[in-house]
Amino acid sequence: MPGPAYSDHADFYRRGPYARYLTGRKTVGSRPVAMFAAEQPAGAYPDPPMPGLLLYLALQGAKEARFDWGAGRWRGTWRRHDLTLVPANAASDVTLSDRHGFLGLCLPASLFTESTETLGPLHAAPFRDPLTAELVAALWRDSGPAGAGCALFADSALTCLADRLHHLAAAPAPRAEAPPLSSRLLARIDDHIRARLDQPITVAELARLSGHSPSHFSTLFRRATGVSPYTRVLALRVEHAAGLIATCPDMPLAEIALASGFSSQSHLTSAFRRHTGTTPAARRAASRP
Repeated sequence: MPGPAYSDHADFYRRGPYARYLTGRKTVGSRPVAMFAAEQPAGAYPDPPMPGLLLYLALQGAKEARFDWGAGRWRGTWRRHDLTLVPANAASDVTLSDRHGFLGLCLPASLFTESTETLGPLHAAPFRDPLTAELVAALWRDSGPAGAGCALFADSALTCLADRLHHLAAAPAPRAEAPPLSSRLLARIDDHIRARLDQPITVAELARLSGHSPSHFSTLFRRATGVSPYTRVLALRVEHAAGLIATCPDMPLAEIALASGFSSQSHLTSAFRRHTGTTPAARRAASRP
């Protein structure tokens, strides 16, 4: 038997399998146009095709997300204030790593004065545009649950939104960046460093694990962790040395330095003090009964 027919995504969230995630629903303008708010936990969320377009405004981002609605599979961080545009008559396939909250604006194709096929560049990935985000937020904020509010403003805002989306598609706004270094890749990099602590480790070597050039990798690594690759290598060397100090009380500090990848005991001492606030000798003395 065919499944139930839904008029738009707002109706799907109201009557369909995601009803428990719906946190609000409104209609705006004289047409009227449906809007809804939802919060979803981590999981997979396939949506059936709908006759109209759906404009998402992320209110709570997801660290890792994947979606595909006919314009290619995208994977990345869905950030707060990111916008995404689902084309008409396209099934959605969304997977979230953690809780995600958003506003959804159901846009009928009749709202657009130009063909919606020209909006193709906006379907492939999230994008950011302060004007579009503010218009969506204002439509939700200034309308009541039963369509109460200024229809003149809503109609003007909807027309402006349609024109703005065509403008963005013609001259694409900056895309939301996919996470340059995922948590899984960062863990792999740490494992690689720990396995080679007693050997020289270069940025180029770590960059190869990410598929980026050394300079680009350094930028992305700092953005993801807040420190440079060199600082991370030093931190893991100090961590290893601290473990040896605790578990090998008779091992000379010079040997611990070499086993942890430091060129000398003095090199270990300076790095250890910088990262822990104390020296290896003081740490060893404090750990003894």
